[in-house]
Amino acid sequence: MDWSKTKTIFILAFLILDIFLAIEFYELRGKRDYAVIQKTSIEDQLAAEDIVYNKLPEDVDKGFYITGKSKDFTLEEVSKLKNQTLILTNSNLSGESFRTLNMELKDPFSLPEVNLKSKVNQFLKENILSGELYHYWYRDEISNTIICIQQYKDKNIFQNKDDDHIAMVILYVNEEDEIFAYEQSMLVDIKEIEEKEAAVPAIKAIEALYNKNYLKSKSKIIQIQYGYYTHIPLTNQQILAPTWHIIVETDEEKREEYYVNALEGEVLQSAE
Repeated sequence: MDWSKTKTIFILAFLILDIFLAIEFYELRGKRDYAVIQKTSIEDQLAAEDIVYNKLPEDVDKGFYITGKSKDFTLEEVSKLKNQTLILTNSNLSGESFRTLNMELKDPFSLPEVNLKSKVNQFLKENILSGELYHYWYRDEISNTIICIQQYKDKNIFQNKDDDHIAMVILYVNEEDEIFAYEQSMLVDIKEIEEKEAAVPAIKAIEALYNKNYLKSKSKIIQIQYGYYTHIPLTNQQILAPTWHIIVETDEEKREEYYVNALEGEVLQSAE
C-alpha cells in the first residue's frame, strides 16, 4: 500500500470536509442575523420616519370571526321605555318592528363637565334597551353627537356611524349640552366561528399600514384596539372579522382611522 498517496487522500478529504462545514456555519449564522434584522426592521423604520406609538396591546392568543343577527325592536319593547317617544321615519313608518330605533326624550338628559364617559355609560344602562351592552366610544364635535358601540366579551364591535350601523347608539346633543334623542341598532345571537387562529400582533398591524404607505412621517399612533369589524354591513346576518382598529394623528393634527384584519394582516378599510 502506498501510504504517501493514502495520506494525501485523507488530507484532501478532511480539507473538503472543513470547507463544507465552514460554508454551512456561515450560512446558518447569516440566516440567524437576517432573522434578527427582520424582527427589528419595522421598529427601526418607524423610528427613522419619526412615527411614534405608545405601549402596544398584548398579543391575542386566539382570534376568530363572529356572526350575529340584526335585532328587530318591537312596539312592546318600545312601550317599556319610560319618558321616551318613538320617532317615525320613512324606514319605520309601518310595521310592528324596527331595525333601527329612533327615540326622543321627554326630559333631556344634562351632561356633566367632567366624567363624561362614566355618565354616558350610566345613561345607557338606565335608558336604553340592553344598555349594558354598549359603552362610550367618542364624541363627534362636528355633528354634536356621542357615539356608543356594542361590545362582545369586552371587545368593541367597530363600525362607521355614517354607514348603516349595526350595533351602535348615537346620542344627539343640543346646544345646552343635553341628550335629547338617540338612535339605536343591536346585534343579537352572536356566535363564534369555531376555527380559531393566533392573531397577528399589534406591531404587525402597524407594519401593514406602513407597507401600504398609510403612515406619514412624524405621525403618532394615538390608539390601537382589538375588536370586530365588517366593512360591508349586510341586511340581517352579519359576519365580523377580528380586527385591529388604529387611530393615527398626522403632523397636521388630522385624525385618520384604519382597520386591519387581525388574522390575515390585511388593511380592510381606511375611515378618514
